Amino acid sequence: MAKLSTVRMRIVVALVATAAALSASAAASQAATLSGPSCNYGPASHPFANWGDPASYTLVPGGSFESGAPGWALYGGAHVVDGNETFFANSAADAHSLAVPVGSSVVTPPFCVSLVRPTIRLFVANGGSSSSRLRVHVVYRGLLSILGILDGGTISAGKSWNASPVMLATLNAPLGTKSAQFVFTPMDATGAWRIDDLYVDPWVNL
Repeated sequence: MAKLSTVRMRIVVALVATAAALSASAAASQAATLSGPSCNYGPASHPFANWGDPASYTLVPGGSFESGAPGWALYGGAHVVDGNETFFANSAADAHSLAVPVGSSVVTPPFCVSLVRPTIRLFVANGGSSSSRLRVHVVYRGLLSILGILDGGTISAGKSWNASPVMLATLNAPLGTKSAQFVFTPMDATGAWRIDDLYVDPWVNL
């Protein structure tokens, strides 16, 4: 992961700071949970086994978008839409995903991490140009503040739903990192992005 330019870092910090301000009470409650000795992860599953990935994953809070986007911050027209990712990794009854249109950004809730480098995967589809890319930033938090922000790279996708590459949530994370957030932003005006079923594997390398 590369370090961010000063301008890009300010933009990401502003997005995350706004998200925190909009949900201060929820964030405080969540921070108390994240800072405790137990991360209280949900049930494990193997949603990416068909892609040769046998790791155990659990959904990031609100990551199925079946009850809206609780805990997420949505900007610039991002919104929950009808239509699930076509592999139904979370549940055969699921029926929604998150549209991330041109000019938008979405910020995940904070989720518990440590320096043992958990991995992240999700499902993506892009109804626009195949040259479009979805930018990923990783925001690292300590107990009280943001410790650092790194460029997590880009994701490419076609019109059909598919699994994203494996992304390392804590590669080069600052010491003292207790939680992380992901920020997803279309890089250009040619994409029509949707994301769904965002998973974390907190047990990797344990």
